[in-house]
Amino acid sequence: MLYDTIRDGADPGATMGADFTASLTEAALNPKGKYLDHFLLSLNGTVGTAAVVIETFAGLLNPFTFKVGSETRIQLRARDLVALMTFFYNRTPQIWENTDATGSDFIMGIKIPIQEVIDAAQSYTYAATRVAQTNISVETLALTAVYYDDAKGRKPIIAVELPYTTAAATGYTQLGVELPPIGKMIGLLVFQTIGPSDGLFVSSIQRFQLQENGQNTSKAPASILATLGSGIFDGTLSPLADMLKYYNAIDFRDEPIDLKAKKVTFSVDVEDASDATRFIAIIEKE
Repeated sequence: MLYDTIRDGADPGATMGADFTASLTEAALNPKGKYLDHFLLSLNGTVGTAAVVIETFAGLLNPFTFKVGSETRIQLRARDLVALMTFFYNRTPQIWENTDATGSDFIMGIKIPIQEVIDAAQSYTYAATRVAQTNISVETLALTAVYYDDAKGRKPIIAVELPYTTAAATGYTQLGVELPPIGKMIGLLVFQTIGPSDGLFVSSIQRFQLQENGQNTSKAPASILATLGSGIFDGTLSPLADMLKYYNAIDFRDEPIDLKAKKVTFSVDVEDASDATRFIAIIEKE
């Protein structure tokens, strides 16, 4: 195993990351091993004037992108990367949410699955787009690539955000996008704008109907798919619970869905109109 530091602060030094006060344009990754298993990414920012909740701070990175040649493998914002890590590894990063307007917000150790056997004939690139957040400054980003000697049977991962604005009227509607025929879907993450609370037990999308080759197959309500949350969602949530509470997750890992053999899409039961949601299919590339 090899940990290759790509972005860091002065070494030796007390800064926990390289300057991220501007976006990092697409840069070449120089592979240091036979197999790139995952990245580790951290964000830090100084808080001033007023406290910044962690889910707002996470908007600082939107998106992180990893490409193999011209093919985009990962293209997700920081919040979605945390959700992906939670689903894929059943682990969460270390986070700190400032509450007194003096100090920092940080998210440390986001583990991003890549699982790519290195090909000397291929190019590998990464990029990180910075989106300024009010009352956050002196931003830093740290990035490390982790290599193994072999793939251990693992296949490359593709996870790209698919934005979806819910219909202007409630009820069932077609998602309108067919998942690409590039491998097997092992999971689906959905970020909802609203979700159940003490006074309103409803989500932006209340039910998900999977369609394979035009036929309705698996169907599930959002209420049973809230699997990413940490602890109990009560009146005072932890910062991590705040970050994850509006995600739904469908796990297909025991029997993945072959996107090459089937045309796969969804119809959805919209129960809050005109909401900005996101679908993230997690795909093992074949």
